Amino acid sequence: MRISQVLRRGASEYEKKSQRIDFELLRGEHELVTANADITLNYANLDLPEAVEEGYFVAPAARRLFRRRLAGAPFTLGSFNRRGIRATIESTMPRLHRTREDIEWLLLDGPPTPEDFAQFDAWIDPAVDEADYDGFVAEALVAGKIVVASRIPINVKRLEKGRTGILVPPGDANELTHAILAALFKPEVAQQKTEAARQTISKFHPRQRLRALQQLLTTAKR
Repeated sequence: MRISQVLRRGASEYEKKSQRIDFELLRGEHELVTANADITLNYANLDLPEAVEEGYFVAPAARRLFRRRLAGAPFTLGSFNRRGIRATIESTMPRLHRTREDIEWLLLDGPPTPEDFAQFDAWIDPAVDEADYDGFVAEALVAGKIVVASRIPINVKRLEKGRTGILVPPGDANELTHAILAALFKPEVAQQKTEAARQTISKFHPRQRLRALQQLLTTAKR
């Protein structure tokens, strides 16, 4: 089958990730083309299960990317940098520092690699827009990180309604502060969430997406 993959101008990182994963899943059995396709996959509105790229499941996942912090070193939070989250971060940091001065928040300007997660004590997605899928929450879960994320629909699904991570109201700096402090300084909370995540991260493996993708192609071909 000849398949075309279409990314809109200004495509989100989530769309780009999905396109890359599907390319790897499809190229063995189908011809990926830019014109004269039998089926076109438009990533602006393609509704398939979220997947995480294979590399996150290999060595980094096997050794679990828990942070080994030197005595006196700050606790480090990580997030993927985009405009929509900065106001919440700017409101949250002063609140964190009223309780602890040894917390820093690192914003990545590019998608986090599997190795990037080793430097973080917690991964934070303070998204405020329900259409913002670019929090890389699924990747953080696969990497074994405790996750604190805004309660938008995609994160409710990723974190299984809060079973595998901590959900907070979007844009609520007070609740986000409390959740981050719990993730960092209440080991029983982090352990419970990361253990639950470890038992369920297989849902993000590309083979799960492949099944849905094959069904979509079969239906479209009829």
